[in-house]
Amino acid sequence: MRPLTLRLHLLVPALALVLPILAQAQSVDPTGPIQTELRDPSVPRALRNVKPAPATQGAALQAQVERKLRESFDAADVAGAGALTREQAQAAGLGVVAKNFDRIDIAGTGKVTFEDVKRYLRSRGAKF
Repeated sequence: MRPLTLRLHLLVPALALVLPILAQAQSVDPTGPIQTELRDPSVPRALRNVKPAPATQGAALQAQVERKLRESFDAADVAGAGALTREQAQAAGLGVVAKNFDRIDIAGTGKVTFEDVKRYLRSRGAKF
């Protein structure tokens, strides 16, 4: 066989194998999302396909915000007095309370209660 004929004899079977693969590849939408399994080995197999919880909305969101604020306030109240000083607020990272302490402490006692903080936040537009 001549070299050109030999090449054609090899090319025809190779094309017969490759063309169906190329045809299938062209039918896939290259702009669509790619769906793959999360393969991070540090994520347990049971958690790989867990859907995120729906976002909290409305009254449930307001209650969640108030609960978290209350938890932060109570954690800062190390004495359990039900009130915070400016220093306690700063130490706990309650920057809004610390920065606006004089506005929140309308009685001028040097301490603010959780109700004082809520009243101030409501006056600034928060909805609890």
